[in-house]
Amino acid sequence: MSIFNRKRKDKSLDEINAFSSETIPLHLEVQLAQSLGITRNHMEDAIYALNIKTQLPKSHTTLGIFMVADGMGGHMYGDIASSVAIQSTAARLQKKLVGPLHDGQTEFSDEAIATILEDALQTAHHAVLENVKGGGTTLTVALVLNKKLHFAHVGDSRLYITSATKPLKALTLDHSLVQRLVELGQISQDDANDHPQRNVLFRALGQNEGFKADIGNIEITEPCTLLLCSDGLWGLVNKDSLSKRINDGGSYEKMVNSLIEMANDAGGTDNISAILVRIS
Repeated sequence: MSIFNRKRKDKSLDEINAFSSETIPLHLEVQLAQSLGITRNHMEDAIYALNIKTQLPKSHTTLGIFMVADGMGGHMYGDIASSVAIQSTAARLQKKLVGPLHDGQTEFSDEAIATILEDALQTAHHAVLENVKGGGTTLTVALVLNKKLHFAHVGDSRLYITSATKPLKALTLDHSLVQRLVELGQISQDDANDHPQRNVLFRALGQNEGFKADIGNIEITEPCTLLLCSDGLWGLVNKDSLSKRINDGGSYEKMVNSLIEMANDAGGTDNISAILVRIS
């Protein structure tokens, strides 16, 4: 089902066609929501959104930076770890990307963005190690720069994408024990969904060994929707239900709040965080 309602079908086609023009800047609509959940009494998730658009006589730039971090529940100070990770990453991206854009730089290669993201997550990792002894966190970053979506990821928070022509798809791979068992063919994906160790991570910010961020990018060729979320959402609401709610349409504010409600209705056993980004 289209993520655009039937009354807007003709407009959606116009929007898709507009992506063929290099002079048309992207538009980003962003909504964020969080909940403690039903069973938790403190928040260990942190979320972040930055949306910048410039239209100068000779250049147009759209930049969006979106992040979700989930403090590791089995460690001390998970709430501090997630905050440090978000703040450190934001500061690094401000220095390496936002500052140069404000100074007039308009072109960044894919390799340059990948290096910037890798540096930002490495910096955040060391900040957690130094400032939150015993703490750990996931971190998923989505960076929209003009018509490219770049992303960096460690842990088991997730980044999804969907559009009028493509179903909801995860762009990130969980760094969890059960996901590794699935990859090795030792258990099925259905088994993984109910596995008692599904929240055990082998890679996260704040772990002393084995830290490495996954880095990737895709071209934005049509209007689409991004969903960044912690496992408090995707762990309780399956992908089909998430996809149906997003594709049912309505205001993004109501949509993101209804995703939170769905997780709470399913038990709310963890903190819940979600960011929806509509790219048009």
